Amino acid sequence: MRLRQRFLAGLVTLLPLLVTLYFLGWVYTYSGGYLEGFLRLLNLEVPPSYLPFLPFVGLFLAAVLVYLVGTLTENYLGRSLLLSLERSLLLLPIVRDIYKAVQQIAHTLFGQKEVKFSRAAVIEYPRRGLYTLCFVVQPVGGRLPPLPEGYTVVLVPTSPVPASGMVVLVPSEEVIPLEISVEEALKYVVSAGFLLPEKPSGPLTSLPLKAQGPS
Repeated sequence: MRLRQRFLAGLVTLLPLLVTLYFLGWVYTYSGGYLEGFLRLLNLEVPPSYLPFLPFVGLFLAAVLVYLVGTLTENYLGRSLLLSLERSLLLLPIVRDIYKAVQQIAHTLFGQKEVKFSRAAVIEYPRRGLYTLCFVVQPVGGRLPPLPEGYTVVLVPTSPVPASGMVVLVPSEEVIPLEISVEEALKYVVSAGFLLPEKPSGPLTSLPLKAQGPS
């Protein structure tokens, strides 16, 4: 038993490190390869002594490209060009699905959410005794007649793309607020439940807690 526990402990410790090193090695190799191929298209030969430095140049140019695209998004003309490119991609059936999935994951990981949730919570779903994480969107407040007041709109996310979830109208007293931030809850969803918050971020009371019976 101790042998098995030590093996699993070593695997848990080494696996993230090996995956990270593999990813860095992949980026190093392919960034240099892409840059070398681009230079060959321009009929430019790279001296063999310079080949080990090509990956670093490729990474630097990639960072510059990301910065320039970010700059474009800050002005009207740049946003219009990027939106036109996005619409073109969304017309392609398979490419559209891949693009949407990667876009939502990127928004989740890097903090640029398209939808601003007020907080994270749980509801009893799909049946009593089972709890599902959700994001509180807003109270209904009588704006969906004939549905009465006292209901809240929540998004039940799916992993690893939270925004592809299902919108549910839940009685407000059945929404159980969680004492974690929306960002921590998003990481939990994107990681398929592997990244649990380390500790509560403090009491949050913008929604009523689930009603408790008499003690």
